[in-house]
Amino acid sequence: MSTARGENRVGAQRRPATDDAVKSARRKARAADSRRRALLSQDRAVTDGSLALSPVAEPVEVETPKPRRDQTTAPARSARKAPPEPVTTARMPFVLSILGLIAGGIVGLLVLNTAINGNAFELQDLREKQTKLDAKEQRLTDELADVKAPGNLAAAADRLGLVEAEEITYLRLPDGKELKMPTPGGN
Repeated sequence: MSTARGENRVGAQRRPATDDAVKSARRKARAADSRRRALLSQDRAVTDGSLALSPVAEPVEVETPKPRRDQTTAPARSARKAPPEPVTTARMPFVLSILGLIAGGIVGLLVLNTAINGNAFELQDLREKQTKLDAKEQRLTDELADVKAPGNLAAAADRLGLVEAEEITYLRLPDGKELKMPTPGGN
């Protein structure tokens, strides 16, 4: 696991001797860089904060732990390996793809909502037309029932000058023969 400064830590244990050696080496490098810059430009003093004037620390050797006697069956570890560096991926393409998915979803919802609302208006118009057609059908059915009433048929026949037939005769179409129907009480 690595911290913000890039120092390596193993679990919760910190290796102070190694950290101090790294810090000391960094201080030396900064001080040498400061001195080199000062030598190149003679008019500046050799100071770069407290690092240029700090004393040089000697490197510290770190002993590796010796295996205990009860661990004779396990292979001896002479040096510990640092954990692998964390894998870093580019965040910008991921962020852009997520934003694209969100924008696409919103646009899709807007298109779907518009289509649903358009269909709702069309459905409302069709329902209004259906109501008008149902009312017209009912009115025409009522008029037809009035015209078919027996009293209205007799009145319409009188207006046209029709009289009631005394004898009913039927024609048989294949041979054209007339068939007379008997009347009640007649011969």
